[in-house]
Formats: sequence, C-alpha cells, structure tokens
Amino acid sequence: MDNLWTKERMVLEEGIRQLGVSTGEENVEKLETFVKILWEWNQRFNLTGHRETMEIIAELIFDSLGAHPFIEGRALIDIGTGAGIPGIPLKIVFPALALTLVESQQKKTRFLQEAVRHLGLSEVSIQNGRAEDLAHRSPLREQFDTVTAKALAPLTVTLELTIPFLKNGGRGIYYKGRRYEEEIHRAQRALDILACTVEDVQEVRIPFAERHTYLILVRKKKATPPLFPRRAGLPQKKPLAE
Repeated sequence: MDNLWTKERMVLEEGIRQLGVSTGEENVEKLETFVKILWEWNQRFNLTGHRETMEIIAELIFDSLGAHPFIEGRALIDIGTGAGIPGIPLKIVFPALALTLVESQQKKTRFLQEAVRHLGLSEVSIQNGRAEDLAHRSPLREQFDTVTAKALAPLTVTLELTIPFLKNGGRGIYYKGRRYEEEIHRAQRALDILACTVEDVQEVRIPFAERHTYLILVRKKKATPPLFPRRAGLPQKKPLAE
C-alpha cells in the first residue's frame, strides 16, 4: 500500500499549506500515518462513513485543522470524538496540547487507544463514557481552556454537553454546516442558561472538498450551574431550546 501514497502525501502537504498550518515534516508524517490507521480500521469496523483515503484527508483531517487558529490555552477536550476527530489532528500539529478525548462507544475507544499508541502521542487522556456523566466529575469539570465538538448534536444539545467542561472564560469551537444561523437562533435559551455567548462564526474553506465549514466560537462567561448537564439522554429528549 505504501507505494500508492505519493498522491495522498502531496495532497496532505498542499492542504496544510492552504490552511496556513505551520508544522514540521515529522508531524505531516504523523498525519499521514493517522490517515492510514483510520483507513485500515475503517475497512473492518465502520468507524466513519468516509471510506476513501482522499475523503478522509479532506473531510476529516483538513476539516479538523480548520480550527487551528482558534485554539486557546493548552488543555483541550474533544467531546464525542469518534475516530479522534478533530482532536487527534489538532494534537499532531500542536504537540504541546494536553488532549482529552471523550467517546462513549467501546469500539471507537479501542481505536483511539491504538491510534494514540501507534502515533506515539503523549499527554493524551482517553475517557470512555458519556459527557453527561463525565462532566460531573471533579477532574474534568471546568478544567479545560478549549472544547471542540464535530457532528455531535444540534448546537442546543452540544452546548449542554460541552460547556460544563470549560474553565470560566474558556472557548467552545463547534463545527457546523451552512444552516448554522438557524442553530444559533434555536440555541439562545441554552446560551443564557449556560452563561455563555457566541463570539464569532468563522467560515473556513476546506482544501480538496467542495464545501466550507462554519466554526461557531462560544465564550463561557461564568461557572456552569451544578444541574448541567442533566442526566444521560435528557439533553437530547428535552433540549434547553424548548
């Protein structure tokens, strides 16, 4: 397979350049290795709907790295990370990050453990569990500078599942599609209850993909009320917008 990867490597390098990511050759190699691991596991375990290597590079790697200018601080937590997206690509290009990955599915957690081991990434904690439960544990609650979530849930639900992990003044980065304005409108009550505000929305063109991603940047203004997040399943069944 390795001799088929020349094109993929060129696309990786060009996409990273277009995104303005400043990183070394070793980290580009790690991104390439991560794509290979994800592609191989995906043949057996259906980790993601993106089957082709070029799809994985554009839709997962480049989309993840679109947030690179907006990461704040050192402690980052990625909620509902799935196959490590966006957390692992961000960790690779920012090795100094202390990364926590939260994933509820055992199959995906095993993949994360193997990928982190194979890539030799340090300061990565993998938490197998639901955000509703983990956010009430003192080692995790209100401990992070930045939280990310991609394809987790509508913004109203995502806020309840993620904001409790942020320190006061921390930033949430949420990857959304073209209908982001509608999601923000519906999330106004959740923003008020959870004491946070939308600071900005950044439109990012994804290299080698015919689309843009929209990053909703949210600032936490004060401590999250102890009630939140509510017990597992309730944020989805009874969103704070209703």
